[in-house]
Amino acid sequence: MGGKAMNTRRADRLKRSIVFLLFTLLWLTSAPSSQAGQHRIVSLAPNWTHTVAELGALDQVVGVTRYAIFPDSIPAMVQRGDLVDVGGFLDIDTALVDSLNPDLVLTSTQLQRRYHPWLKRRGVRVIHVDEKSLQESYDRILELGEFLGMEAKARAMVDGIQRELDEVRAKYADTPKVKVYYEINYYYKCVPGADSYITELIRIAGGDPLFSDRPGIAPSVTWEEVVEADPEVILIPWWATAGEEGPHYEGPLAGNGTTTPKRIATRPGAEKISAVRHGKVRYIDSAKTKQAGPMIPEAARLFAEAIHAEGNMARLELDEVPKDINDQ
Repeated sequence: MGGKAMNTRRADRLKRSIVFLLFTLLWLTSAPSSQAGQHRIVSLAPNWTHTVAELGALDQVVGVTRYAIFPDSIPAMVQRGDLVDVGGFLDIDTALVDSLNPDLVLTSTQLQRRYHPWLKRRGVRVIHVDEKSLQESYDRILELGEFLGMEAKARAMVDGIQRELDEVRAKYADTPKVKVYYEINYYYKCVPGADSYITELIRIAGGDPLFSDRPGIAPSVTWEEVVEADPEVILIPWWATAGEEGPHYEGPLAGNGTTTPKRIATRPGAEKISAVRHGKVRYIDSAKTKQAGPMIPEAARLFAEAIHAEGNMARLELDEVPKDINDQ
């Protein structure tokens, strides 16, 4: 009897163990896919942070840069410690990134390719966008969507961007093209080149981007060439802290910050330029126009507004970078 009872108890324990294992397996296989596909993402570029957020995967981001300001919730999340600030654009704290144990790092432009060998050695997946064309941006958004298992959302995002750009293109399709000199940096005198999606945006917005036939993302020009090209509109980059960062014309900080309409208007030969004569030297919000992601349509609209707005000679008296771009 004792042996039979013992065997019965063993059989009961075995049954309970099998039931428990089956229940556990059922629970695991029915767990939400968002948990099963959870990643640890470090975004080294603001446009990528915005893209991930718009796809609905911000909860999978563990690290961003100090330049990540879109969506508006990002700075507060960093301040609360929900996201880790891993540096700027070229001063990334690689040890800090490593400590976050990412399985995906998002990088942007040729400048950040310097991090790729290190990430490859760590076995970390990298998705990179050089920002050479709109099509490249679309392709990388779709690649990210595939990685996250959010292909439909990524496709919807790309379709939405293209649809909005078509609207801007149609609005200015029949207007005379305006010669635009977009001075990306006042010290190095560089412009959007043949390999920059910004060149495409300026064209969509009804502009004729000067020197855009030059190879590269941001080829250099001389001021003498600008005078000879006679732009009808001159655009200067602006961002919230630009006035605090410069301008600087010598020393290690040369090229930091941005310049002012007055300083452009007083350059040698500036009086010969149509944009200067008609007061069409304007700031453009580079925090929004240099975001190859969900902000692309807004960038096209901002370029259009700046290119086609009426001039105001008072702008050329502005020798301080405004804290609010609307104060120009």
